Amino acid sequence: MRKGYFNQRIRFKKDTSYLSSIAIMKSSKKRVTKRKTGKRITEAAFGIIMIGVVVFAVQSWFSSSQPSETQSANKAALIDQLSINYPNPSFTEEFIRMSEAVGLTPEIFTGSEVTLDLYKRIPSMGYRLIVFRVHQSTPAEVLLPLDHPVTGYPVYLFTGELYNEHKYVVEQLTDLVVPAREINGSNIYFSVGPEFVHSMDGEFQNTVIVLAGCSGLYSAELADSFIVKGASVVLGWQRFVQMDYTDKAIDRLLRAILLEKTTFYRSVLVMTSEVGRDPTYETNLLIYPEARRNLTFDQVMELEEKIIVQDLRIYHKSIGFDRKSLKYFN
Repeated sequence: MRKGYFNQRIRFKKDTSYLSSIAIMKSSKKRVTKRKTGKRITEAAFGIIMIGVVVFAVQSWFSSSQPSETQSANKAALIDQLSINYPNPSFTEEFIRMSEAVGLTPEIFTGSEVTLDLYKRIPSMGYRLIVFRVHQSTPAEVLLPLDHPVTGYPVYLFTGELYNEHKYVVEQLTDLVVPAREINGSNIYFSVGPEFVHSMDGEFQNTVIVLAGCSGLYSAELADSFIVKGASVVLGWQRFVQMDYTDKAIDRLLRAILLEKTTFYRSVLVMTSEVGRDPTYETNLLIYPEARRNLTFDQVMELEEKIIVQDLRIYHKSIGFDRKSLKYFN
């Protein structure tokens, strides 16, 4: 056993130089292999980077060659918060039919889909026509039967979100949103007013806005905020309207504006002549600004001039208007 062990040691010593040379050769080969591998990795990484650059360039070119959503969109929106308690499938179907007939892609938002987030994004979504079939609130104690928008006491648009004092705290503290309750109803919803419209993302693209609920043009401030945001025309009732009446009236109004291509003023006359006035409230449908009442829908889509409206926040401060001291109803 010891002899064998000794011989193995001798043989090992004799082979040491050989093994060393093999180890050096292997080490050299490893270095060559590493260099080749490193070169391949570098080449691969460079190739990936170049592919990325090419893809990015193509995407950038494609994006720049295509109009943005706001510029290219040809859409119409029905914001139907009233569908929570007062659904009207026939009105929705007619809105879709008329929109498609004039090349507008209709999009419908109902009930709980009518959120603060939707209102926040809506100017940037590329709509040319928006119908707000929503409750609209004003302080009930100051609502008067006037035939033109008054100054002050802004109108608010209901959302489909039930009010929660612990939600949207910052927006509540800054008066961007207020709680509003339906008349003869128990539910209280978040609602948004002119200040919120000013804070919306993006701008309208000559959008025609129809305020189908009560008192949308009781005062001018909400309409002003839409105009400042790029809307071209705002139409709305000057005080209360009944639900079944406003659906019939707005349906006839849209048919005159979109399909018959009459002026806004003529469309209102046709609507009033055929549908009549609200039998209970005898409410007038107003056009704002009046300077654009003799234009058609197609004409306002091409408007280039902008109406400059004084910043209404300054006005609020000057009259000392305190919204928190008022209760808002539709």
